[in-house]
Amino acid sequence: MSSLVGVDPPIEELLRRCRENDRTAQRLLFRRYRTKVYEMVGRTLGYASDVDEVAQQVFIRLFRSLEYFKGLSSFDTWVYRVTSKVCIDQMRLKYRKRKLRFVNLDEGGIERVPGSDERGPAGKLETDELRVQIRDALDRLDPEKRMAVVLFDIQGMSIGEVAEAMKVPPGTIKSRLFHARREL
Repeated sequence: MSSLVGVDPPIEELLRRCRENDRTAQRLLFRRYRTKVYEMVGRTLGYASDVDEVAQQVFIRLFRSLEYFKGLSSFDTWVYRVTSKVCIDQMRLKYRKRKLRFVNLDEGGIERVPGSDERGPAGKLETDELRVQIRDALDRLDPEKRMAVVLFDIQGMSIGEVAEAMKVPPGTIKSRLFHARREL
C-alpha cells in the first residue's frame, strides 16, 4: 500500500487498489480527477452554486460504483459520465424548485432574478455581465441540452465523447446541440 506514495501509478493499478478500499489510492484518484470534476461541475451548474457539495457527490458515486467500471471506455469518459449524471440530477432538482418558486409568485412571493446577486456591484466589467447572461441562458435550458452544450462547447469534447458520456447516440447529441443553440 505504501508503494503508491510519491508515485503516479497507472489508472488500472489505482482502480484495483481503490476497489480494495485502499485509502491512499482513493486519495490519489481524487487528486488526479478533482480539477476535471470541479471544473465540469462549476461550468455546468455555475460557480456560484455549491460546487464543493456536488463534486463531493460525484466522488462518492464514483467510489461506490467502481465495480461497474468495466474498462469498455476510458476512465476519463466514465468520470465525465458520472459527473454529468450527478449534474443533471442537480439541474432537475433546481428546475423543480424554480418551478415551485414561480408558482409561489401567484401567492405574493418574491422571486429573485437568477444571477442578480451573484456578480457583485453594478460597476463590474462588461465581460462579467456577458458571463452572467450566458450562465442565465444556459440555466434556462433543460438539463440534457445544457449538459450537451457544456460538454461539447465548453469542455471541448467531441460529439462521440459527449454521446458516450451521456449514453445516447451521436445523433441525439447533435439534435440537442441544435435545439439548445436555437433556444440560446
